[in-house]
Amino acid sequence: MIDTILNDRLGEKYQRLTHSSGLEILLFPKKCVTTFATLVFRFGAQDTAFRMGEREHKVPDGTAHFLEHKLFARPDGTDANEAFSRVGAEANAWTSYDKTAYLFSTSEPCDEALRTLVTFVSEPYFTRENVARERGIIREEIAMGEDDPWTRLYEQSMRAAFVRHGVRRKICGTKASVGRITHKTLQLCYNAFYRPQNAYLVVCGDLTMERVLSAVDKPLNAWHERTKDLPPVAKLAPNEPDRILHARVSTQGGVVRPIFRITWKDTRVPATTEVQLWRETAMNFLSEMLFCRAARFYDGLFEAGNISPTYSYGYSAMGGVCPIAYHSVEGEADDPDLILHTYLDYLEGLRQTGLCREDFERMRRVLYAGYVSQFDFPDDIADMLCDCHGEGRGLFDPLTVLQNITFEEVEALFYESLDPRATVFAVIAPDTQNKED
Repeated sequence: MIDTILNDRLGEKYQRLTHSSGLEILLFPKKCVTTFATLVFRFGAQDTAFRMGEREHKVPDGTAHFLEHKLFARPDGTDANEAFSRVGAEANAWTSYDKTAYLFSTSEPCDEALRTLVTFVSEPYFTRENVARERGIIREEIAMGEDDPWTRLYEQSMRAAFVRHGVRRKICGTKASVGRITHKTLQLCYNAFYRPQNAYLVVCGDLTMERVLSAVDKPLNAWHERTKDLPPVAKLAPNEPDRILHARVSTQGGVVRPIFRITWKDTRVPATTEVQLWRETAMNFLSEMLFCRAARFYDGLFEAGNISPTYSYGYSAMGGVCPIAYHSVEGEADDPDLILHTYLDYLEGLRQTGLCREDFERMRRVLYAGYVSQFDFPDDIADMLCDCHGEGRGLFDPLTVLQNITFEEVEALFYESLDPRATVFAVIAPDTQNKED
């Protein structure tokens, strides 16, 4: 049965259906030139331990990302990208900590591209030889990440803030861990997680659900037949303690001017989807009120020449077996310690004076405008739908919370959040030897 979810205020709607194979299909019908489609699997870099049937497995770091790469390989020596090109579509893929996604966009009729998408992810081809060849490519990608100081800054912040969670791992793995991934490893994880009932398909474009079903029904049924008798799978994850591992971490190299990241580990991640959404929304209000470029924190530092325009901030939450969340502020400054002291003094001063109701209402308008503006772009709609469904919520649920959350609720959250005792300060400084030279 097709469910239609409508929002009268926005005048927008989308449809949701569970195929007989178990795959969830979400369609946002929109008059637009380009169609966007994303097939998402609930398997990511953090999912390195799991039970399949009665047996427990532990796979090397980077396996989900390696699997994403190799799924494009075809038995005839071609690449799935070539099949998409033949039908006028451009394909891509990505791996995060909790998901792997395969996507395409096309301005041509999308029927063949949809069929190609479902077909190629359901027909893996792993051999000892093609996996060995891929190791060199992935090691080059790892090296590129190691050369990027902002990636290194993020990774060292996560390793300092989290004690056991999979977010401590590199999504691509390490050069050593990639060397332990074999064709048997990939086949094991494919059998465990690449099943229709562990995935969902998001489509945004000028088409109907009936047309989507017509395109994907046959390959979905064949995929289901191949996977229906596989044993059940349960992800295994250690509990994450409230404490942080290190309050301060610093390294050198790869930057001309010091870069910093202040990460607050949120130790009160709610268990239910509804409360999680409320907390994320409230934290987004706080983040904008306290750290946007017009706020006193950044504006004062910038006017005094103590921070560069290279600056970002935000709250991030991640679901899965062990949900986590954190808030971060990062940027570039000659004296990172001055930024940290200003940050701590700023928050302590606000705890004495309280927040500003006018700032709250202004941020409500900003966040509302940002949310609504995404419906102008089909690729943004597809991304939003992927994220919302992956977190177990509806596409329009964030709007309801935005409308109903109160200043008093956000201020109350402020007094119990951004605790200095759960804060990590990470810095990458210029190489001392190079600086002296």
